[in-house]
Amino acid sequence: MSFGRGFDDVLSLRDAMNRLFAESFVQPTRAQQQAGGENTQAVPVNIFEAGDNVVVFVPMPGLQPTDVDISVSESVLTLRGNKRGHEERHHFLQHEWTVGPYQRSVQLPEDVDVESARASMDNGVLVITFNKSERNRPRRIQVQSGS
Repeated sequence: MSFGRGFDDVLSLRDAMNRLFAESFVQPTRAQQQAGGENTQAVPVNIFEAGDNVVVFVPMPGLQPTDVDISVSESVLTLRGNKRGHEERHHFLQHEWTVGPYQRSVQLPEDVDVESARASMDNGVLVITFNKSERNRPRRIQVQSGS
């Protein structure tokens, strides 16, 4: 009699259930709940440096530029909007797309020049580019002779 096989099945079922819940539900943070309500969704954000720029990538498939509100206050970038669905036109057999309001706020690096911000939407990805502040960029200082 072997008990090992049944225990493995329980573990794999538990792992499957954990994965199902992790992939199915995104719980809003306390700050998001306070700012946008309990049903506000978070959107994923990638921020990276590219030479003299700081770039923010945000996936927003199916959204138009007019569906996105972008603001910066005290070095905090905030994205707001509403993902519209097609609920009223279809009787769904399976519905996995998230719809409704979303909001995301992220702290920008201190060396970002917010006045230089540029935003574009390309293939469902929102791209926001900031120049790094001139005052924080490294620069060479030439040494003059004393004579």
